[in-house]
Amino acid sequence: MKKMISLLVLLVVIGVGFIYYIKNDLVNSVTYSDKVETTNNSVEQVNLKTENISSKTLLLKNLDTNDILLKKNSKQKVAIASLTKLMTVYVLLESVKDLNETVVIEQSTMDKLMKEGASLSGYLVGDTLTVRDLAYGIVLPSGGDASITAANLVAGSEKKFVSLMNKKAEEIGMKDTHFQNTTGLDARNHYSTTEDLLKLMDAALKNKNFYQVLVTTKYQTEEKAYAPEGYYIESTLLKDTADLSLSNGKILGGKTGYTEKAGQCLISIAEIHGTHYLLISTGANGNPTTEQKNVADARQIYQSIEHS
Repeated sequence: MKKMISLLVLLVVIGVGFIYYIKNDLVNSVTYSDKVETTNNSVEQVNLKTENISSKTLLLKNLDTNDILLKKNSKQKVAIASLTKLMTVYVLLESVKDLNETVVIEQSTMDKLMKEGASLSGYLVGDTLTVRDLAYGIVLPSGGDASITAANLVAGSEKKFVSLMNKKAEEIGMKDTHFQNTTGLDARNHYSTTEDLLKLMDAALKNKNFYQVLVTTKYQTEEKAYAPEGYYIESTLLKDTADLSLSNGKILGGKTGYTEKAGQCLISIAEIHGTHYLLISTGANGNPTTEQKNVADARQIYQSIEHS
């Protein structure tokens, strides 16, 4: 009898595990539509040749009017790579109000990330960094070390900090989002949608410090123990070119991301004819050694906006 009960328990556990695997593997096996939904109004029109867009999901919003101008697979659950770090830095800046509070990068943090092949900020183990340094280190060079150091500062561990990230996601209505880490490295049950990422941005952009970090492309720290002149870091947006100007305006800043599962991703803000726009995209073809097709898509989309 005991053997029968044990067998039944084992079968139930296997069944639950299989359902969990199937549910969370859907992010890997989705079918994307090529259709881009457009909404034109009296303020602007978007004349876009959609066949030239590489990104598999996208959403374009006029930040001044709150109008959604473009959508593509915006409800699809996808891997989001380092776009995750925008939630990381948002929770950091909401949790620690004093940007001059300091913390030290630990060797264990660096060792873990180097084994995983994660992107790093350029800061060194033993550096005493301010929360301000961490925020820019998370967003501009996409520093996983800065992300985990922020997590340790706020919550004592990455695991506990991720719980705060998921709690914040629930609070702002991100119903199709779940985080497993602070860095965006591919992990089962780590996903979001462009519509949910818009909810994150709508909330986070109200934090003036978050906005300032996002629209900054270059940052210089103060003097550090291992860097007498401080550290100079710049945005991964500048990988292909330092010129973010457009024919009708300028990309002000943003956050790129890439993993093999997520493709090239980007959240950016641009000013066009005096109006501010937010663009969220994931799944562009390419990798860290190729052209930034996420940025190329953004340029094409922003430059397709015409004001009447």
